[in-house]
Amino acid sequence: MWVTGELTYDQYGTLIKKEGYPKLADYLQKAQPGKKFITVGEKSYAVESAAAESAVDTSAADIAVRFGSRSANNPTSPCQIALNGRYRGPAGINVPAYLLDPCGRFFVNSDGGNAYGTNLAFPSWIYPLDGDRFVPGRNPGHLGGDTWVTDAAVEMMSREDWSGMFVSLGGIDKAGHMWGVNDVQSAPGSIDEQTHVKWQAENADVQLGKLLAQLERQGILDETLVVLTADHGAITGTNYQGKRGAGSSTSDTNWYYGPDSMPSTYNNPSPALQPLLANGNVQFSYQSTSIQAWLKDVSPARVAESTASMTTLPGVIATYRRAGDRYVLTNTNPMSAQERSWWSANGQGIIDAMAGPSGPDVVGLLKDDVSYGSYGDHGGAQRDVQRVPMVFWSASTQARSSGEPFVLPDTMPTILKLLGIPQTHTTDGKAWPIP
Repeated sequence: MWVTGELTYDQYGTLIKKEGYPKLADYLQKAQPGKKFITVGEKSYAVESAAAESAVDTSAADIAVRFGSRSANNPTSPCQIALNGRYRGPAGINVPAYLLDPCGRFFVNSDGGNAYGTNLAFPSWIYPLDGDRFVPGRNPGHLGGDTWVTDAAVEMMSREDWSGMFVSLGGIDKAGHMWGVNDVQSAPGSIDEQTHVKWQAENADVQLGKLLAQLERQGILDETLVVLTADHGAITGTNYQGKRGAGSSTSDTNWYYGPDSMPSTYNNPSPALQPLLANGNVQFSYQSTSIQAWLKDVSPARVAESTASMTTLPGVIATYRRAGDRYVLTNTNPMSAQERSWWSANGQGIIDAMAGPSGPDVVGLLKDDVSYGSYGDHGGAQRDVQRVPMVFWSASTQARSSGEPFVLPDTMPTILKLLGIPQTHTTDGKAWPIP
């Protein structure tokens, strides 16, 4: 069992080439030959999954920029001295030389001792910061986080002949996981203000403004389609079932259980999972705002045994078993009226989206305030993690809130329709009309 968040650029390419589908970059490169598709963000998997090779092209993205690994600890290193600790710089695929000036603007502090207090308090210490990787920080010449991503994006926008760009701003995600989305904010101007969702959301808004301003400076704002979304919504796990110890390794082992998982092995689960794991039949499980289990023995008797155990876990409201391309409800537990209303209308459709040969064999959906991975979490069927804003903007669109049930797989078909590019391969999503 492979943990997809840990795959390399080459491994993502292997998967995508095997499936045989073109990516957005392929469509844009064919429509505008010679122009570049660029991806940039803090996280390796966010950037490299979007950039990886496809069946159509040996290099889906022409440029992919993310933070590299943290530097080795060398107190005599000039860069470590200048940045007040261990640091990270740009890495990826075909990273432009102008971003790689040694210890220049795009190198930032990434020292575990510079955690802005997130390593000293529950719940942030489950998934703490390491320096300025996900926050801008206080060093004006070496700002990190979403500011780093945007500054790199603007630099490439101004220097490269590009057709499309995927810009991943990870600051809100990090803050939401550390504290939950409804956290108590720090005092304005305090050292840890940047670690909270409100501040990060306001900063992301500023960064979007910088991107739009650069398009306007280049005279192409009116010719550019801007798509704004998020990879997931978020909850606050006030009924938290994961391990509560300090250290980033706690969140990883809360999220994943897999005695034979790769590249890393995860074998230190939350005690709350023990009823599910006790029979020794779980090959791998992933838990956040839902619990998903892949079994070793999928005979009807063993699957029934696991669904019965899943039903007993704290916070589970509904349990399902996989049956080909759909899921079958096996049991429910008490829900609030609001939870039941949302689940009745949406639960089956959401969970069926996971069905398929590689989908989990047994799934437990959780109550609104329950999480197992980090205190602020994602996944599942709760209203708060499913209702994610989606914005398409261009100079020629009319302002309208549609309220339509748009899902993330609809993104690429809708982009292609708006750009007038024929879609050559079938996808799970559909193209929505934009007024």
